[in-house]
Parts: sequence; structure tokens; C-alpha cells
Amino acid sequence: MTTMRDRLAAMLDHPRLFNLVQLVTCGNQSRTRRMIRDGLQIRPGERLLDVCCGTGEFADLAAGPYLGVDINARYVEYAQRRHGVGAGHPECVFLVQDVTREDFGREHGVFPKAMFVNGLHHLDDGRAGAVLAAIARATDGRVVIVDMDPAPGRAVSRWLAGLDRGRHIRPLADQVALAARFFNVEASAAFYSGVWGQAILVCTTRR
Repeated sequence: MTTMRDRLAAMLDHPRLFNLVQLVTCGNQSRTRRMIRDGLQIRPGERLLDVCCGTGEFADLAAGPYLGVDINARYVEYAQRRHGVGAGHPECVFLVQDVTREDFGREHGVFPKAMFVNGLHHLDDGRAGAVLAAIARATDGRVVIVDMDPAPGRAVSRWLAGLDRGRHIRPLADQVALAARFFNVEASAAFYSGVWGQAILVCTTRR
């Protein structure tokens, strides 16, 4: 039997519909953008890695060369067309790639800054650990992780979390504990983006 969650998951696989749902529930995410920007402390010309980049909605935070990677080819194609070379931004590149593959570092080198936004809750602990370890290998500076907060005060946010495609939504404390296996977690906080409860972790690598 097809559930509401199944129907929503199928709908959100379409980039335009995904962006529309994001806009309705999260607004323009100005607070999220500001917190990521403050956490990254990115300087002009620095390379930025965006893991699980989705439709590229945070690509505009880059102040230099940007690489967005995702395993969803639909999202990557849309992002490249809207935010990359197809939109006149030659330093903004999107690729269908798995950051955990062994030759990722050899192909792309090391980035001073990286972000991982709203991807963690789609991964079980084993896969999440592999992705975070890969980000740690690919980065030698600051890393910002943003993900869902499953226990906010607003009932609508808890309801939306129950409908989300991700099946591994973790409390903030568990997100911090997971990230701390691979990074120094400098700061963490829960906040709202529209009606969504979210968590942000500001990390540095251990190189």
C-alpha cells in the first residue's frame, strides 16, 4: 500500500518540486545561509566542497571555485543548469559522484572548506561515518554540517520530520557525537528555518 510518505518521496525526486517544497516550508533559508557562512569563514578565492549538494541551493555561498557532488543525477543536472556553467558560473561545478570513492581525493585534491547540508538523516550510522570520514580526508580546514533536528518545540516541524524521506533522523547530541569521531566540533546549535527544526555543527579538521 502506498503511503503519504512514499508519495512525498516520489514527488521530491523532481528538482523543481523539491525546491518548491523547500520554499514553502523553509522560506529563503536566509538564517541557514548566514549560519553556514559564519561557520565556514570562507575567504575570497577559497575552494568549497558541497557534499550532498542537491539542487545547488547553497552554491551561492562560495567565494571562489565550488564543487557540488551528489548521487542524484536529476538534482545534479538541474543544479548545473541553474547554478553552474550553464548559468554563466564557470567556477561552479556539479558532478554525480560519491565522495567516499577511493580516487575522489586524487581527482579533486584537498579543499580548505566543506559543507554537508541535510544529507546526514538519509544515512545509517555506517554510511554516515563513511561519508564524514571522506569529508575529513578531502578537507583541511573548516566543515559545517546542517541537518534536521527531530525534537523541536513546534508540532508542525515534528510532523514534517515524520514524513521526511530520511529514515535516520538523529537528535542534536547524537549528531555531535557522530561528527566528533572525525572532526573537532567547535560549536553546535538547534534553530528554525521556516517551520523546519534544524541543527548546525561547526567543525574543524584534525590535520
